[in-house]
Amino acid sequence: MIRIKSVDAQNILDVCELTTNQDRIGTTMEGHPCCNAISIAEAKYYPEMHPNAIYNNNVLIGFFMYQRTENQADIATICRFMVDDRFQQKGLGKKAFEYVLRGLKIQGVKKVILMIDGANKIAKKLCLSFGFQFTGKIDHDEYYYELEL
Repeated sequence: MIRIKSVDAQNILDVCELTTNQDRIGTTMEGHPCCNAISIAEAKYYPEMHPNAIYNNNVLIGFFMYQRTENQADIATICRFMVDDRFQQKGLGKKAFEYVLRGLKIQGVKKVILMIDGANKIAKKLCLSFGFQFTGKIDHDEYYYELEL
């Protein structure tokens, strides 16, 4: 069962140790997104950023962070989404992503924006399977997709 929990004092170190690298060595630049520690640090200075841990049956499997501002509370931008290398190719990423989208909808979000690295074909396939549409915008090799909830 997927569960989402805010990054806090109890799980921050474990979240920072998650990696998409098959060699299990975390770096500041992961296979596609930057490491979770940088994302968490970014959230410290930008209150509209919300870092979260993803659990499956009480086991930490991933991380995601979204941006949501007070003046546009019906729009959320998923800035980071990752599943640790140990849990990839088991269908957990798709389950977790579905859970994240459902949670955002419950919070009143009507539109989700997602940026995907141009080389990340797995992320592109995942977002398209949920109905995201390419907006035509590309910024620093990040492709922008949108989904109306």
